[in-house]
Amino acid sequence: MNKTYRLSSHQRHPQLQFCIQPAFHDRAFALHQHDFSELVIVLEGSARHQVGDFTDTIQAGDVFVINGHIAHGFSSAQNLKIFNLMFEGETPCFETTQLRLLAGYQALFTLEPIARKHSDALPRLNLSQDRLDEVHRLLLGIEHEYQHAEIGFETVVLSQLRQLVVILAREYQQHNHAQQGATISLARALSFIEQQLAQTQLRSTDIAKAAFLSTRQLERLFRRYLDTSPALYLIEQRVEKAKALLHDPSQPSMNQIAQRCGFSESNYFSRVFRQQTGTSPRDFRKRPSN
Repeated sequence: MNKTYRLSSHQRHPQLQFCIQPAFHDRAFALHQHDFSELVIVLEGSARHQVGDFTDTIQAGDVFVINGHIAHGFSSAQNLKIFNLMFEGETPCFETTQLRLLAGYQALFTLEPIARKHSDALPRLNLSQDRLDEVHRLLLGIEHEYQHAEIGFETVVLSQLRQLVVILAREYQQHNHAQQGATISLARALSFIEQQLAQTQLRSTDIAKAAFLSTRQLERLFRRYLDTSPALYLIEQRVEKAKALLHDPSQPSMNQIAQRCGFSESNYFSRVFRQQTGTSPRDFRKRPSN
């Protein structure tokens, strides 16, 4: 049975639900899994990297995300120097609405970790040396703030983390654009959905057009990588946004929440919300937020 690493055993500051850790490997690191997600940036060296049933080579400049509870490990490591950024996968501390609008963010943090389980032929983001040097300096800054924990360090860590993520998202969208095919196309679809959640008449045909896909291609990609349909994914995202609004300090009305989440009227919103969560919006609002 693979060893499971826990975020709670790594993090020094639980309020962040995050940890940054440099690592060096010159020998095999057995298959293992975590209860957290992990952004890995390879600074130097190389290794064979196994994720599930697939194995490929990683090298300096490679950037990838491993989701929790997925077995992975290294073999044939040669002076492998990496930075691990560990975070709560369901609610990343650095995630914002604006980040979710970026196709590169959706591709790197949502789609690739899922797709990597199904194929070893996916292109991976690889940074140029100049860009890797820039990212390395930023990583050292994040590590310094995290380790020294001076007053206000949480704000600095989150700010630098978001700067890092934007750099990586931009690079993903620009890097080997033609090769990324399905991943970047589906990422465009997800970012378009984020932008258009409030539109009550949003259809699969609109999403497909924004992603430069046919409706059939869109359906196939959603099934393959997300194991759902565009319509069901849209509903799930609307309900997730509604959950956040129900705990918003400004206490918007049910009608306002329904409109902002793309539901045509509040009764329909309440019905769908109950179907998805097992409780009513009003009862959900009474629960303490996390």
